[in-house]
Amino acid sequence: MFTFLISRNTVRLSAVRLHAVENLIKNLSYTSKNKNIAFNNSTFKKGQLFSSFTRNISVNKYNSDKMVDPQRVVSYEDMLKVIHQPEKVIIDVRNPDEVSATGKIPSSINIPLNAMQDALTSMSDDEFKKHFQRTKPSASDELIFYCQSGRRSSEALDKALKLGYSKSKTYLGSWNDWSSKQK
Repeated sequence: MFTFLISRNTVRLSAVRLHAVENLIKNLSYTSKNKNIAFNNSTFKKGQLFSSFTRNISVNKYNSDKMVDPQRVVSYEDMLKVIHQPEKVIIDVRNPDEVSATGKIPSSINIPLNAMQDALTSMSDDEFKKHFQRTKPSASDELIFYCQSGRRSSEALDKALKLGYSKSKTYLGSWNDWSSKQK
């Protein structure tokens, strides 16, 4: 059984193998005329949930053609542990005004997506520490990215991997998931 939550441009699934997700997406169609979802010849009302898993995989405008490797996805439950592991670097890639308006995940640092590459490649270790109050991560450190909804964190993950940060991951639930579960 699979869990779906259809909302705007996002389909959320949890801890599913990549090939299963790809096959699932091929069988999923959305009919805007009657606001129903057709799945394997069954019809469900928009927004209806069907089953659950432990990790979220988000298909959205950024990564609709490119799926995120499930091994690189961090769940809310994982994040509850990671915030107490200072050797892991949690990076909020939202803009500072978004962070100010909503708050942030404990122990995270804010490096906006458009500044991330420069911060990780061009800043000296001293500049990084002065600006972000933590040691600049090395390519062998685990970086975990999040944003508001998962789109920018997926993009940050791709950039980090291209820069050689091979242990990078993304929290696809991002701030929306974190804040809803902290209430």
